[in-house]
Amino acid sequence: RMELDGHALGLEESRNWSRLFTDADTVFVRDGRSGGDLILTVGDSRVVTQLCPDWWQGENSTISPLTASDRRIINETQRNWMLSDLDVQAFSYAPLPYTADQKIELSGARSHVYLLDNATPNAYTPSHGFWGLVRNQIFLGMLGSSVRPRREIEPLIESCTDAGVRFVYFSPRNMRRTKELASQMGIEMNWNCAISLRPLEEGAEDSFRMTSNYADWDVNAKLPHGVAEVRSHLRDVDNVPLLVSLYTDVTKKTVTEMVDVFQEHNDTVLAVGLSHLPGNQEIFSNADISIGLDILAEEVPFDSSRGNDYSRGSLQPGEVAFVTSISAHASVFNLWGHRTTSQLVEIIRIGRACLEASKSSAAYVFSSNLSFGLLILLSTCTASTSIPRVSLLDAFLFTQIIVPLIGMSLAMSDEARGFMLQVPKKNDATVRYTLRANKGQVFNVLAKTILPAVIPQLLYLIALTRFMFEYEPVFIGTYCANDELSYASVIRCADMREYSGPAKETAEAIFVASFAINTSFLSASYVYMTESIWTDPPWKRNHVWVGSVMLSLALISVYLSAMPEDGAMLALPWYFYVLFIISPFICLWACECAKQRVRKYECRAAKMRRLQFETKLGMWSPKETQHYDVTSNGGIVPESPIV
Repeated sequence: RMELDGHALGLEESRNWSRLFTDADTVFVRDGRSGGDLILTVGDSRVVTQLCPDWWQGENSTISPLTASDRRIINETQRNWMLSDLDVQAFSYAPLPYTADQKIELSGARSHVYLLDNATPNAYTPSHGFWGLVRNQIFLGMLGSSVRPRREIEPLIESCTDAGVRFVYFSPRNMRRTKELASQMGIEMNWNCAISLRPLEEGAEDSFRMTSNYADWDVNAKLPHGVAEVRSHLRDVDNVPLLVSLYTDVTKKTVTEMVDVFQEHNDTVLAVGLSHLPGNQEIFSNADISIGLDILAEEVPFDSSRGNDYSRGSLQPGEVAFVTSISAHASVFNLWGHRTTSQLVEIIRIGRACLEASKSSAAYVFSSNLSFGLLILLSTCTASTSIPRVSLLDAFLFTQIIVPLIGMSLAMSDEARGFMLQVPKKNDATVRYTLRANKGQVFNVLAKTILPAVIPQLLYLIALTRFMFEYEPVFIGTYCANDELSYASVIRCADMREYSGPAKETAEAIFVASFAINTSFLSASYVYMTESIWTDPPWKRNHVWVGSVMLSLALISVYLSAMPEDGAMLALPWYFYVLFIISPFICLWACECAKQRVRKYECRAAKMRRLQFETKLGMWSPKETQHYDVTSNGGIVPESPIV
């Protein structure tokens, strides 16, 4: 009996263990010092005190009669201890006379177990008369034991709170019994602290409900009771049930229903539970992400001497692993041992970092391909009559080699500094995007993509005219000669539309190479979407990205070395080199300016999310329909001046 932990038993588990009624266990024990027999009883004080006409006073080692007043005090003490989160057991004993010892040996009572119920008139009483011995014991006292949370739980909750992850504890016990353990875990137990998921009949009161005190006022407002009232409260009143960190009187069914409630209100649910309990299977399946903890493998002793002999009844590690794998088949991870709970925050950190890195990679690939499309579009609007062409080889080199190479390296970025101190956004699919928000997004995208597509157009015009004068003097003298030969006359020459000589091919190679270099340098701004490259240098945080950019520049250099005309770069003027060298930094500067604008809105939205996360007050009272404006970076700004 003492090996059973009553702290983990709620109403559902108590019914399964047949622990809904008060009981006590009585055993016969032989004293190793005197050789005599004793009766020892352990159980509920309401049962044990009825078996004891006397009690032992330890301070003076005397035995006194146990009065009705003493029984009332003992039972009240047990009740108070149990409400203070103590598992209470009462103890009594009685020495047996020598004649009783012989009677026990002859009857073989040591090998029998009897269920004795003195509350009913037709209760079964053994014929050998041991019931009379059981009813004449001496009350010894009570023992209250408490379960303290593991040392790693409180730092885990603090880290989750800093990261914007609300730690919610589902307890099978009532509210008053759970309060002490929750306080030791670091869960706030003051304002809007807990909700019971045990439904109440209409007009009924919960005697275990805690009264909250705020300042000098008694809070008379009552939180909902049961999942149905929680749904009604969220629909008609406010969102306080989503801000509570403690739910009591839970069963597996009500926990599963609350997971659905969280998901209905755009929360991402990470379920963590014991993987060897089959009742957690549905909870793991309904949650967005599930992590199982296998503590059975470290608590069950295994018989290593058994080997492959399955004739005896001891457990094997493979059997335990098979049982836990059945219940935890819906879990992403199945951690072994209680010490692995400290790895939960690390799992969240890695998951978030991978998500943000993937978003940065996708944003870069999208922006680069959009910029490539703008490059081709603007080529048709060039000032020259000779439109620059992008060959199939050029498009393949950029879209299938350089962009994927850099994009995949961006997906390997570490998280930014202070990343785990931010509250993530909710998966709200009901947000309406206004025209003003779309204008901001279009501006940010154009600021990042327009310059890499425009600057190569200027370099193409400069290179084309210089190469025409250098390599095609006869052509321009014949077809482009006017009163005065100039750059403008060559650029606007009508016969240049049909020209496809080495001068144009070399200029087109420079045109494509300039665009690829600008886009490669621009990827530095995508390593962290909101952090400046100077406050958090990407070349110090992602060495794979540095290597991919260097490899891309090497490929571009090989591409330029294959130009049709050798020594063509020597024919270009000095201002071409100046523009060619500074153009990547101009593009990077423009992207950083756009990023700072996004960062301003993101900081404001992050503060709003932190405020909404840490508050315990309802944000919809009175609840009304609100219109939201989404900023250019995805932050939500309510248009209502009240909010």
